[in-house]
Amino acid sequence: MLGLTDYITRCRWGDVFLTWYVLVDDALRAVKHTVKVRHSGPPPVFSDSEVITISLIADTYFHGHEELTLSFIRQHYRDYFPQLLSNSRFNRRRRSLTLVMEAIRQQLSQAGLADEDLRLIDSVPITVCASARGHQCASLQGGDYYGVLPNQHGKLFGLRLALTVTLGQVIDQWLLVPARPHDSQMAEALLENICDQWLVGDNGYYSPSVAARLQQRQHITLLAPPRRSQQHRQWPHSLRRLTTRIRRRIESAVSVLAEVFQVEHPKARSLTGVVARVTTRILAYTISFPAMALLNPNSN
Repeated sequence: MLGLTDYITRCRWGDVFLTWYVLVDDALRAVKHTVKVRHSGPPPVFSDSEVITISLIADTYFHGHEELTLSFIRQHYRDYFPQLLSNSRFNRRRRSLTLVMEAIRQQLSQAGLADEDLRLIDSVPITVCASARGHQCASLQGGDYYGVLPNQHGKLFGLRLALTVTLGQVIDQWLLVPARPHDSQMAEALLENICDQWLVGDNGYYSPSVAARLQQRQHITLLAPPRRSQQHRQWPHSLRRLTTRIRRRIESAVSVLAEVFQVEHPKARSLTGVVARVTTRILAYTISFPAMALLNPNSN
């Protein structure tokens, strides 16, 4: 059985690039009436689909290093992108297409979200710079961007990526928030436009008051096991075990985002750059579902 992203290293790079371009271009045509790409003027010679495709290449193969990516394209794949932009123009175009990339991701994920009312929720730390140097950061300023990493016994300066996925590991909703707020405080903002769903989280999302508000306002049932300190409210062992097995789905998705697409370390110099790179990497994860089916049609 092939993994979700095995095609990235197993297949010829040129085949991967062409597959991504076709998927992006088709999805862009489908969403162009819902998201405004530009206000006036003729279409650019170097298309938005090409900009997004190269963004995917940069954040998948080159860890977001745009200069290295463009240099590689000029040397080896110039015939794929004959009107390639300069480094600075590419960066500006890429950041301007952040909302377009998110619309494309939503379009590509529709098939994986159909007829499924269960979601898994978790968060991922997004490091902008070392915690000790946070006071020197020009992109993010303020105490809200200082947080902790309980599992790693460390500190964080930056953001958190809160997200929900289906049992099929397709990302549904995601949101970037400052690092300080607790996981339980993210749920309401993340699920603001969602209703009539079941939601499973770890004990970091255990909050009776949040669960009550979600149930009352949006008919969302939040299932999160009580913390170990609250022994008088513990779930039965069998229920905890079942929840743990279900949650491995989102833990696998988070692992792919972190290990393959390096979402925890966007390495951008501005807040708009961080948002653009996180958006690109979530799109790269999402586009892997149809890309894997096209490039590995016999995979199970």
